[in-house]
Amino acid sequence: MNHFPSCKLSTGQRAKAVFPRVLEFLLPHKLLLSLGTLTLFIGAGINLFFPFFVGKVLNSELGFELKRDLNLIVGILLTLFFVQSLVFFARHYSFSIVGYRLVTAVRTRLYQALVDQDVSFFDRSRIGDLLSRLSLDAELLQRSLTTNVSVALRYLLQVVGGVMLMAFISAKLTGLLVVVILLAGLASVYWGKKLRRYSKRMQEELAESQVAAQECLGAIRMVKIFAGTEHEASRYSKLLGLVLCTSQKRTLIAALFSSSVVFLLHSSIAILLWFGASLVISSALSIGDLASFLIYATIVAVSFSFLASAWDDFMQAIGAGERIFEILDSKPEVKIHEKHMPVNLKVQCVVRFDSVCFSYPTRPEPQALSNISFEISRGERVAIVGPSGAGKSTIVSLICRYYDPCSGRLEIFGKQASEISYDEVRASISLVPQDPQIFSVSIAENIAYGRLGSSAEEIRSCARSANIAEFIESLPQGYDTLVGDRGVRLSGGQKQRVAIARAILKDPALLILDEATSALDSENERLVREALGRLMPERTSLIIAHRLSTVKNADKVLVLRGGGIVQQGSHDDLMKTDGLYRALASQQLLS
Repeated sequence: MNHFPSCKLSTGQRAKAVFPRVLEFLLPHKLLLSLGTLTLFIGAGINLFFPFFVGKVLNSELGFELKRDLNLIVGILLTLFFVQSLVFFARHYSFSIVGYRLVTAVRTRLYQALVDQDVSFFDRSRIGDLLSRLSLDAELLQRSLTTNVSVALRYLLQVVGGVMLMAFISAKLTGLLVVVILLAGLASVYWGKKLRRYSKRMQEELAESQVAAQECLGAIRMVKIFAGTEHEASRYSKLLGLVLCTSQKRTLIAALFSSSVVFLLHSSIAILLWFGASLVISSALSIGDLASFLIYATIVAVSFSFLASAWDDFMQAIGAGERIFEILDSKPEVKIHEKHMPVNLKVQCVVRFDSVCFSYPTRPEPQALSNISFEISRGERVAIVGPSGAGKSTIVSLICRYYDPCSGRLEIFGKQASEISYDEVRASISLVPQDPQIFSVSIAENIAYGRLGSSAEEIRSCARSANIAEFIESLPQGYDTLVGDRGVRLSGGQKQRVAIARAILKDPALLILDEATSALDSENERLVREALGRLMPERTSLIIAHRLSTVKNADKVLVLRGGGIVQQGSHDDLMKTDGLYRALASQQLLS
C-alpha cells in the first residue's frame, strides 16, 4: 500500500506527506533538539554580530580606536569565536545524537514492519531492495533530516538576518544583492528538479545492484558449481555502471548548479564592491559600513551556496522517506477478526478444509488449489502425496496461515481461521521442512528457537530425542558450536535432526512434516525416522511424502493432482483401486 504516489505530487506536497511522519520519531528527543536549536541561534547570531562589530570599530563608533585598542579588539573577537566554537560543539553533538537515535528508531520500526508482513509481501518483494531501505534509505533520512537540517537552518538564518542587516546599512546595495539572490533562487528551482529526478533514479539503481549482490552471495555455492562467478561479477559491474552513469549525470547537474550559483553570488560581491566604493567616494557611505556590508555579503553568499547543496540532500531525504513509509504503511493481507477467539487444542477436528480454492497473489492463474475438502482429526496421521506442483505445500501454507483462502472455509482447531490469532495458531504448530532453516548462531540457540527461554537441560533432552546429542557432544564447543551461515557447517541430516529437536521442544498440537526425509541418505534417514518416531506418537500429524515407507503407516492418505484431491483413503484401500496413488506407489511415490 503506497501512500506516496510521488509522480503525482509536487515537492511541497511530498514534503508535507513525509515530514509529519518523521516528527513522530523526533518528538521523544525534543530536549536535545531544543538545545541544538538554541545553540544554532546563538552561533548564527555571533556570525551576524561580527561584521557589525568590525564596521563600528572602523567607523570609531564604539569608543574604540584601531591603533590604541587593537589588542582589545582582537581579544573581543577571539572571545566571540571561542564562544561560537562551544555552541557549535553543542549544536553538532545534539543534532548528531538525535540523528543516530532517529535512524535507530526508524530501523527498529521498519524491521518490525517487515517481519510483520505476510508471506505474500515477500513473494512480490526483493530482499536486496528491502535491505536497501533498512540501511541506505534510513541512513539518508537520518543524515538529511537532522545534521543537514541543522546546517541548513543555520545558513537560512544567516541569509535572512544578513540581508536585513545589509538593508539597514544600505538599501541600494541590498536591492542589488536581492536581485542576484532571486536569480540564484530561480536557478536552484530549475536545477533542483533535475537533481531530484536523477537522485531518485540513482537510489533505485543502487538498490538494484544490492539485490544482485545479495542474490549472488546468498547462493554462492550454486554460483560456483555452475562456474557463474564471472557472470555474476559482470552482472554486478553492469549494474554499478548504470549507477555510475546516473551519478555522473547527477554530478554534472550538481556542478552546473553550484558553479552557476557561486558565479552569481561572487560576481555580485565584485559589483557590490564597485558600487559601494563609488558610494564611499561620494561620501554617501562610510568605509566601515562598506566593510560590514561586504562581510555580510560574503556570509550571505556562502550561506546561500550551502543552502543550495542542502536542497539536493532534502530531495534525497524525501525519496528515502517515501520508500520507508511505504513499508510502514503496508498492512498484512491475512485477515484476523478484531476480537479473535482463543485456540482450543482439545477439539476433535484439528483442521478442516471445506471447498477451499486458492491462487497465489503473484500468480493468479492457474489455481493452486481447487475445491479442496478434507479433515484432520485429533491424533490422526494424514499423508499427502501427488506429483510436483499438485498443491501439497500450498495446503501447508494455508494451515500455517501464510495466506488466506480465496474462497471456501478453512477451520483450524475448530474455529474459522480468521477468527483466531495466527500467532496462537502458529504457536501450536511445528513444521519440519525438507530444507530446514538454520540460523547462524549456536546449535543450542537453534534448538531453543522452538521455545525461547528453554533451559539447557530441556535443550539437551530434545537433542537426545532427535538423535543429534551424540554428534553435538563430540564437538569441541558442544552445544555452543556456531553452525555458520544457514547452517553451512552441518550436513543435511544433522540440520534435519536439529530441526526435529526444535520441533520436539515446541511440543506442538499439530506436527507438519514437509518431505522431511526425501533428500537424505539411508543412514541419516534412519536416524531422522527414529527421531520422528519419538515425536509423532499420539500427536496430530500432517505428512507430505514422496516415499512409500512414509505413507504406509498413515491413517489417511490424500492424493492430489492439479490442485484438487483425486483420491483419499488408507494405503490399503487406495492400493486396491486403479488410480494415481497406485501408479505413484509403483514408483515409490517419487514425483
